[in-house]
Amino acid sequence: MSSINIGASQIGGWNIGASQFVSAGWYLDDGNYIDFSSVATIEGEVEFTSDFSMIYNPFADLQQLEIKVNFELKVIAAVALDLMQLVPEKFHGKLEDNWFRDYISEMDLQVGSWLTYVRDIIKLENPYTVGSMKYLRHLGYIIGVNFPSEDETTELEMRKTLAQATDWYKVKGTYQSIQVLALIYQLSINVYDMYTNDYVNFYLTDWFVGDEDENPSGFDATYYKSPHFGIEVLLNKVYESGSESYLWKSIYLTNFIERMEETRPVHTVPHYLIFLNPKTDEFGHVIEVDGEIKARTMGDWEVSTKYFDMVGSPDNWFFDEGDHFDQSADGFIKSITTWVLGTGNYPCLLCGEPGESAAICHTDVETPVLTGSIDPDDIIITSEKITFEFIVPKATVQDDISELGLYVPGSPDRIMILSCFPKIDKSDDVELKIQVEVYKSDLS
Repeated sequence: MSSINIGASQIGGWNIGASQFVSAGWYLDDGNYIDFSSVATIEGEVEFTSDFSMIYNPFADLQQLEIKVNFELKVIAAVALDLMQLVPEKFHGKLEDNWFRDYISEMDLQVGSWLTYVRDIIKLENPYTVGSMKYLRHLGYIIGVNFPSEDETTELEMRKTLAQATDWYKVKGTYQSIQVLALIYQLSINVYDMYTNDYVNFYLTDWFVGDEDENPSGFDATYYKSPHFGIEVLLNKVYESGSESYLWKSIYLTNFIERMEETRPVHTVPHYLIFLNPKTDEFGHVIEVDGEIKARTMGDWEVSTKYFDMVGSPDNWFFDEGDHFDQSADGFIKSITTWVLGTGNYPCLLCGEPGESAAICHTDVETPVLTGSIDPDDIIITSEKITFEFIVPKATVQDDISELGLYVPGSPDRIMILSCFPKIDKSDDVELKIQVEVYKSDLS
């Protein structure tokens, strides 16, 4: 390692003596060319100024005054040369004080500096050794990294960014890189492939790699993977805005979308969704999940009753003209096909949860603002749970959504599941995907 010796220190000036060591055929520091026969002394002056002053009286002040000052000195050492060795020795004594000796001394510095630049070429490849912010910017430009101005960043931050850029490019554009961005912005996301057979309607599915002409389950040979992909943000975190609690506001995605535009492959098209996922059980318990999202089935949830009409057969008939009695519970569950979103029930309090009062707890959607239908094919029944899924279109805009009801349509509609949660602002840059899960086991 090169050694720098402080030859002298004084107020208003400093001297540095630098010794370098090298022997033919080997290098002490593997590249810095330290020469044992050359000694260079650099002299300079420093003028100190201060914006703060005080008067200290050692006889009157009880405390001892201690002044600590830190100085940072950056030295760029050139290769030390003595070109006088190239001048015949018989002229050395005669040239001590003339212009030629001054010229040789200047050439020592100039040529030494040039050799330093040549030596440092190999350092340009490494963000930890490149010599200045100017060259850091050049190196960043080569690989497409743009740095802020020097007033907004530091040399250390630029080196870290440049060092990480190579690793980032290894994953940039992949679904994993999107997950990394989401972590930076403290978002929980799912990323999906999108398949289509007409390039009008797109369907989300998990990332899939198969053999030639093989599609994910549920997609026949007419479907193909499109360059579109879905980014689904889980609504599982509560944000405070003044005195209000929010699950989502449109501004929460702005910075993430900007970074996504810099990260995604140019031929791909991202689709953004926010995902509301209330969960409850069949036993009427109020179940709360992350995000302060509460849900419960209502009192007339009758999944265990056996029904007697012939829904779905060639001889359809309805025992009670509208409740669709069936020979199993599936008919009842498949009849819950109306959804309603509202802006009431805030703060959220469902009947049946601890501390509730019958006078203020809620049994229905209080302030309906949006409604729609659930496709029975999107109601999935398994041995573990029942899942109701629907999507509020991108074009629909509604602020302060805070309640959800699922109903059996009729006159009037009969509520089967009620959920409430902190407010959601639905903007026109995202779709709202809602998936309500009703478990067949007790979740309380």
